[in-house]
Amino acid sequence: MNIIPKDQTIHGLLNNPMEQLIIPAYQRRYAWSYNQTFALFEDIDMLQPNDGHLFGMLILHTGYHQGGINEIDVVDGQQRLTTITLLLHALKTKFSEVGKEHINHQIQTMLFCGNDSSTPKIILGELDNKDFKKILKGEQEGIKNQNLINALNYFNELISERISEEGEDWLDKFYNKLTHTAKIIRLDVQQAQDAYKLFETINNRGLRLSATDILKNFILGHAAKIGEQKLEEVKEQWSSLITTLDGIPTDDFFRQYISSIYTRRVTKSKLIEYFKEDYLNKVDNVDLIGEYAYYSDYYNGAEESNDPEDEEEEAPSDKPNQSKKNKNSHSRIDISYYIQHILNCAEVYANIWNKTFNEEKLNKKLRDLSDIKSFPTYIFLMHFLQRDKTLNEKLEVLDMISALMLRRHVCARRTSENDTIFSRVLRIEDDDNFIDNFKEELILDYPNDEEFEDRFPNHELKSSLHNRAKYILREIEYTLTGGTGEITINAGNDVHLEHIIPQKIKSQKSKEEFGDWESYLGEKSLTKHPRFVNRIGNMTLIAGDLNISVSNNPFVSKRKAYNKSNIKLTKEIGENYTGFKFKDVEERGKELAKTALEIWRIEN
Repeated sequence: MNIIPKDQTIHGLLNNPMEQLIIPAYQRRYAWSYNQTFALFEDIDMLQPNDGHLFGMLILHTGYHQGGINEIDVVDGQQRLTTITLLLHALKTKFSEVGKEHINHQIQTMLFCGNDSSTPKIILGELDNKDFKKILKGEQEGIKNQNLINALNYFNELISERISEEGEDWLDKFYNKLTHTAKIIRLDVQQAQDAYKLFETINNRGLRLSATDILKNFILGHAAKIGEQKLEEVKEQWSSLITTLDGIPTDDFFRQYISSIYTRRVTKSKLIEYFKEDYLNKVDNVDLIGEYAYYSDYYNGAEESNDPEDEEEEAPSDKPNQSKKNKNSHSRIDISYYIQHILNCAEVYANIWNKTFNEEKLNKKLRDLSDIKSFPTYIFLMHFLQRDKTLNEKLEVLDMISALMLRRHVCARRTSENDTIFSRVLRIEDDDNFIDNFKEELILDYPNDEEFEDRFPNHELKSSLHNRAKYILREIEYTLTGGTGEITINAGNDVHLEHIIPQKIKSQKSKEEFGDWESYLGEKSLTKHPRFVNRIGNMTLIAGDLNISVSNNPFVSKRKAYNKSNIKLTKEIGENYTGFKFKDVEERGKELAKTALEIWRIEN
């Protein structure tokens, strides 16, 4: 491995007009938030004249230099490099404002190649580069990655604050600290496989990276050893993967994907280990990976995890297809086929996450699952929704999943078990009996009617679960109105979740808005209120433009508004209750439970 290390100032790094730093499309998007940008700014600002500051390390795949502008891939350090560039842009703007055009010109040569302002020094990945170009032109409209514009605005605010506090001299001092005092370690590597190997070696020493970054590096490092053509092919696939999963936590996707492959729950701490094991068992040419033997031993249990979550996993002996015989079989697949399978799942996963399938009925069911909070079901759904099933079959399966998940939440079953359930159902053979077999499998973990009916009225639906509450009430409303599908209750601002007994009854503001519920509810109302206010019996749906008038008698005024509602569930409160106290929350909750029992049911 031929590595050329250099410690450079930012000026030295960025002032070469014949180098352009490329952040490849397969890298993750710019993601730094205020805490990271503020820390970088403060580290520079606090430097004393004789101090040094190390920005960290850049790993660059330089290839072989040639005439003209040389494009250099940034293998590691892209977040830090992008942030420094945004800071330089903010400083350039400020120097221009104060009339110091010579420094403005110096920064120009660090932001662009030579005097050509159309050729930026740094090219961001496919998803961010249009935004980055706009920022360099001084534009802020239409920026999609808010992290980029936020970082720039943070720097603008911090620079203005410091100048206001310390005067214009501060600006020159800070600029010199940034560009000439602080250093960055630049590691130039000519061979791609060496760059990825170096990245993994460094980041195995305890630096915090996302699992996605580590897996990307592992895969691209292997592709580089197969050959340049294969590396370019896999890079393109990985870029498509990152683009497809834009806006989705990619570590979550990979954990769920690998759980689906093993058909068992895999925790975050085990993700990289299990992914690499699967990869080494299936992909061709893994003998080119130098650490192959190490991985084989490690993943066969040579090392134990300290993650308490892992105690809940099945025993390693239960893992399918992990024998040594399989490692030496002739059924290995090309790396591109392996990545394509992941990409196929990612495309379905993105449709699940964003609810963007062609069939709106399918999207509606997926929105319902999201409201219930059914994230573990994606383990199964990313594969199931690729299968050749009719729309009715898909909707039937989603209805069963909704019933199971709502019952399990209401009955307070362990959430970690949900991963296990929806990994395990992938073992069911996809044949003509799939629906029946799927139903039988779900019933194994399905709370019975007695438990569900008993728990339902007391289920706590606090603010984080308001979407679940709205979903429950919508479905009950549809049932009360005949379930013909003719009426759809809108979400969001059109229809609100209404607490009949208000969420706050003690404050002066709440008394001004809703009346004196504290007195109305009687003795020990403040003690009882938290136990009842978030129950389903205390909730209904109401249109956003239906004004709840205020009166000294709180329920009488609400009742008038409820009587005007077109939502039957709400209108019935106005018609059936002359008053509404804690005992009414209990009684109404029990009545709603009877309806819920019929809606969220898996028939044996």
